[in-house]
Amino acid sequence: MKERMLSMCASVTKIIPCLDDETKISGYVVDRDKKKMEVFEFESANSSPIEICNMLWKMSLR
Repeated sequence: MKERMLSMCASVTKIIPCLDDETKISGYVVDRDKKKMEVFEFESANSSPIEICNMLWKMSLR
């Protein structure tokens, strides 16, 4: 079930979250067409949720 949820998330948003460490927000931005993967990691205490969403959105549009 978890794999299906991550696959759906990657298909829709191009983002695969890393759920291992709950103290930070991390994962990968994947573009299958360009065959590239970009790693991201944010400390949730340093940025607001809106700022993190905006940064992820910009990463996924590159």
